[in-house]
Amino acid sequence: MFDLDKWQEIWNTITANKMRSVMTGFGVFWGIFMLVILIGVGNAFQGGMEQNIKGFATNSGFFFTNVTSEPYKGFRKGRWWNMNNRDLEIIKQKATALEYISPMLFGESSSKNVVMGRKSTSAQVMGVYPDQFKIQTQTVIKGRLFNDLDIRNVSKVALIGKTVAENLFDSGQDPIGAYIRVNGIYFQVVGVIRPNSKAQIGGDAETSVYIPFSTMQKAFNQGDIIHFMGATAKEGMSVSTLEDQIKTILKTNHNIAPNDEKAVRSFNIEKEFKTFANLFLGIRTLIWIVGLGSLLSGIIGVSNIMLVTVRERTREIGVRRALGAKPVTIVSQIVSESFILTFIAGFGGLFFGVIILELISIGMRGGASEDMFFIPPFISFGTALVSMSILIASGLFAGLMPALRALSIKAIDAIREE
Repeated sequence: MFDLDKWQEIWNTITANKMRSVMTGFGVFWGIFMLVILIGVGNAFQGGMEQNIKGFATNSGFFFTNVTSEPYKGFRKGRWWNMNNRDLEIIKQKATALEYISPMLFGESSSKNVVMGRKSTSAQVMGVYPDQFKIQTQTVIKGRLFNDLDIRNVSKVALIGKTVAENLFDSGQDPIGAYIRVNGIYFQVVGVIRPNSKAQIGGDAETSVYIPFSTMQKAFNQGDIIHFMGATAKEGMSVSTLEDQIKTILKTNHNIAPNDEKAVRSFNIEKEFKTFANLFLGIRTLIWIVGLGSLLSGIIGVSNIMLVTVRERTREIGVRRALGAKPVTIVSQIVSESFILTFIAGFGGLFFGVIILELISIGMRGGASEDMFFIPPFISFGTALVSMSILIASGLFAGLMPALRALSIKAIDAIREE
């Protein structure tokens, strides 16, 4: 049952020396406070990074060419080569790990190379397959994306980024169906897009103009050359497996030595995301180590002060033992005092930590923009429960040693000390 006298006595003991109790509790307060703030900032950083790469296919890889570094089949090293349309078809047939693939061609990006009436802007021009928008997803603001029919018919259509549309068209003017001149050739606008992910390979989609790959090759006399290639692996297959398959096919098609590591260059997004995941794990681990270290120093302080308190109350404890107080009563008294002091200080640190994070979040949401690197900091309810559990365990631990010290006091020795 709830013993009011017992808790009143505990409270009187804690408040008997207010300054000492406050200074002792501050160590626990600061430890929990720092843990909450660090976790909140860590979540803000991780959330910002995840937001920047949201919509980007994590199971993707990108490929481009380089000069050969090994002689092979009569060819000298240092030979330059290009991917071509034949490579694309063979990769589709033989790469068993392949899900989506899109070649890319890059056009000239001269100043004011995209014109609409009297307005003009500078933009990156790229020829792609429809699968490009499954590898790097886009939000269609108006109109539509490319389809396979546009590729087969070599359609002179274009997708323009949001910024390009704003620079070429007046507010309220519908760009869909309008004709724009891209590097001297007219294309009909069929869609306006913006990227779902801030991480973009090949250029910023908002300041780019996309045209069908087949149209890009013919309209700008590119032959069957492919400048760049993006691909994603099937579910359950690793990008590394797909990477090896595509490299093997390309080397075979172009008489490149199988051991030539420089001729076919690639960028494995899956590996990069794993690196980020390990980075976040390391950051979270470091945060908990630092936070728990700060909390531990506060707990040690509480334990030391409780030992001092036990020494000061030697006579009182001795008299209680002499009057027949059970050991469990003495232990529970000391542990309860330690627990209450730790809990009050720790809960205060948790409360003020959450308040600070909420104030920062309100400030960030008030001035929010799409270019923010961090999201508003927060601490999850589960993490708060874990913190409180650690706090409760710490309070009990802090009182354990002083309680054992009190238990070892004999009544006759306590009276003799006085």
